Amino acid sequence: MPLQRFIARRLGALTEPSTRIPYAWVYHEPDVFMQRTSSLTVAKKYLHRRLRLAMSGQSNREVRHVAPSARVLWIYGGKASVGDAVMDMSGRALLRGREGPLDLLTTPGLKAVFEGDDIFRHVYDDPASVNPGDYDVVVLQEFNYPTLRWKRKHFPSLPFACLFRFFHGPDRNQTQFSLAAVNDVFSLGLAPDELFARAKPYLRAESELPEAVAQQLPPGPFLVLAMGGVEPRRTYAHWREFLQAYDIAYQPGMPAGIVLLGSGNGAEAAKALMTATFVHLQLTSFVGQLTLRDAKRVIANAALFVGADGGLMHVAHTTPTPSVTLFAKAEPPYLRLTPQCQSTPLQTDSDVSAVDPAELAETVVATLASAPPRLR
Repeated sequence: MPLQRFIARRLGALTEPSTRIPYAWVYHEPDVFMQRTSSLTVAKKYLHRRLRLAMSGQSNREVRHVAPSARVLWIYGGKASVGDAVMDMSGRALLRGREGPLDLLTTPGLKAVFEGDDIFRHVYDDPASVNPGDYDVVVLQEFNYPTLRWKRKHFPSLPFACLFRFFHGPDRNQTQFSLAAVNDVFSLGLAPDELFARAKPYLRAESELPEAVAQQLPPGPFLVLAMGGVEPRRTYAHWREFLQAYDIAYQPGMPAGIVLLGSGNGAEAAKALMTATFVHLQLTSFVGQLTLRDAKRVIANAALFVGADGGLMHVAHTTPTPSVTLFAKAEPPYLRLTPQCQSTPLQTDSDVSAVDPAELAETVVATLASAPPRLR
């Protein structure tokens, strides 16, 4: 028994940094994760990362905090998901106006998401184009392999701080985690209740529409529907039935315009939906046609965003527009949303298509009735 207790304590010490967020107010699910994951597996991954840091000569270069005047290069690598990136870097909104400049190095697929940002001075997607002499410290998003490879190869002598450090595995509220970690690493001194109240996915605020897009929008207030999806369980299959129910419930003053947004994976669904006829509704599709930035501008001018958990949903939550959002069983809304998102979630016991179209229409009508009026 003493040996078993010793082993359990040692495993606990090795799994704790990977499964427990050190900020009590940040929602996460370590216990759920550990129910389906071996402690030994988690401990091995933790030790492997520590060994990688040591062998690369980086362990002794880590600092816990970044000075206000430090010139910072923030490295975000390893993930291609727009939604994850928007949430993971939302904490930078706390750094507006800091004394030292802040630049971003990320993957080519994410560069366009953050170009023109009002917090990052420069956005790079090629580490070879970044001059290490321009920076005092590197901020790593996490200790994943692509990020550590960039640090070791291109910025070996610079000190670094890490926001998420060894945390890996349990589902968590990435937006809350980002604000908490930025507050800690940059020594901002904000209290947990203030951070909780401010937590919200962040992209630069802008709502002015390109003229070519504005001319195609329906007159008057409109809803935005997010078409398509990467995963079937997070792709809603009943938009036509939802719009039929909404059309029946329509009353003067409700948005009659319906704008379809999404990437190319929603093109077929949008094409089929555009053939439907309704009594009151006017449909416009921009699916596969707009940049992410222009899609965000359209959402910012909408009365309501309606869509499943995914990248466009997180982009929508960077705008002032309220939303109705659909979640599959495996994605608890409290780990994806914050109060500032102004979102009404509907979660199913299976995939998002289990949401009844009539229930969705009722929720949309009720949400519109309770929301302040929005003008385009």
